[in-house]
Amino acid sequence: MNTYLLQLRLFARNYPVAFTSLVLLLVLGGADWYLWKRWVELNVNNERIHAQGEAMLLSLSSHPRIDAQLKDANHALTYIDQHLALETDLAGNLDYFYQIEKDTHTKLASLSQLSSQPGTDKESYQAIPFSLRISGSYAQILAYLHALETGPRLVRLKNYRLSQGGISEGVSLDLTVDMLGRS
Repeated sequence: MNTYLLQLRLFARNYPVAFTSLVLLLVLGGADWYLWKRWVELNVNNERIHAQGEAMLLSLSSHPRIDAQLKDANHALTYIDQHLALETDLAGNLDYFYQIEKDTHTKLASLSQLSSQPGTDKESYQAIPFSLRISGSYAQILAYLHALETGPRLVRLKNYRLSQGGISEGVSLDLTVDMLGRS
């Protein structure tokens, strides 16, 4: 045997209490180190789970608000879908502008639906362009623009040119607008 092991055996025989205490110290020290490392791992895991629980609680507490926002978004999408124009419905599209003309007492000198750009297959909506010339008093022109902005159809003003005619003619407005439609 090795001389070191012989000395250790001799030490254990001469001092059994000291040897047993030394072995227990080493075994318990190793167990303490293992348990301390495991405690740190469990503490980190507990903090992670606690943070997830807090996030879930926040999510659950704001559930009614999220439901209300989802309801509002669905309502807005339904409104948009109900008021979309169809590019193929030329009479209905032009009638929309003529109805505003009638309501605002302006004169629609020219109105034409322009050809729209072809959209991609992924797009749900397309812009349907229109060119129009309106004449009337300044207040009537403003009323026509207000009716376009606040009407049921979604219209975006692209270009405009406002000009003043003679005293009896009033104001003339050339517009190019895009109406939101189905693709």
